Parts: sequence; C-alpha cells; structure tokens
Amino acid sequence: MGEDLIYARRYDEAIAQLRKTVGIDPTFYDAHLNLGTALGLKGDVPAAIAEYEKAQQLSDDLAPRRQLAVAKAHSGDKEAAGRMLAELEELSQHRYVNAYWRTLLYLNLGDREEALRWLEQSVANHEVTRIQVHPMFDPLRGDPRFEALVQKVVGPKQK
Repeated sequence: MGEDLIYARRYDEAIAQLRKTVGIDPTFYDAHLNLGTALGLKGDVPAAIAEYEKAQQLSDDLAPRRQLAVAKAHSGDKEAAGRMLAELEELSQHRYVNAYWRTLLYLNLGDREEALRWLEQSVANHEVTRIQVHPMFDPLRGDPRFEALVQKVVGPKQK
C-alpha cells in the first residue's frame, strides 16, 4: 500500500503507512526501502538516507545500496553514485545487472542522456513497470524520448 501511495504522489500518507509497517516488522527491509523513497520524494533526503542505511543493514540486496547512492547523489555527493556505477559495471561482468538501476543513478547525477540511454535499455529488457506514474522519472517527463518509452511500455494513448 505504501508503494502505491508513492506512485499516487501521496507522500505523507505513504510515509505514515510505511512507518506503521516498519513498526509492525522493523526487519522488513523493503518497507525501509520504500519509506526512504517516500521521504526522499517528499524532500527529506537525510531521513531517506537513514532509511536506506537501515534497509542495507537488513539485506544484501543491491536495491538499498543503489537507492542510498541515488539519495547521496541527489544531496550533492556525486562520488557515491559514481562508486555505485563502477560497482554495477564490475558486477555486470559476472551477473545480470538491471539497466533501470543505472537510469536512476545517471538521472540523479544530472546526466539526462545517459539516464535515457539506460532507460531505453531497461524498457527493451522489460525491466521497468509503472514508468508512466513513477515519480522518480518526473525529471524526464515532457522529453519526447521519454514519452516514446512510456508509449512502448503502456501502449498508445486512448482517445
């Protein structure tokens, strides 16, 4: 529910719901991850970073580390995103690495061209869903290349 509220851009409600979820199960790393996202989108990047760090402590999944790097890049620590991109490049030599992750990192580094290039790859790989409503893609809205990718994922607009 918290994630759906994020997509609806109802961040205060998402934060409240995800805090309830974390209160029920403080070891549920995905709740911390989504809470970090909601807090970051609301503009509280330090609190988002704290939630991503909690999520990272609870799981060896790459998602919390990726989101931590995204948040740090958003707050001005561009080197964190660069380090994560280098780590993803190294990992990609040994296993599959989702192109979507690079999209978010490049987007928060302010590199629209690379973000769109990786988003195109992510769409081609069928990795991305909810592209039409995901708030993290808001900086790309209106760009004809982004809008074309949305149409590839969701189909043509109905009249």
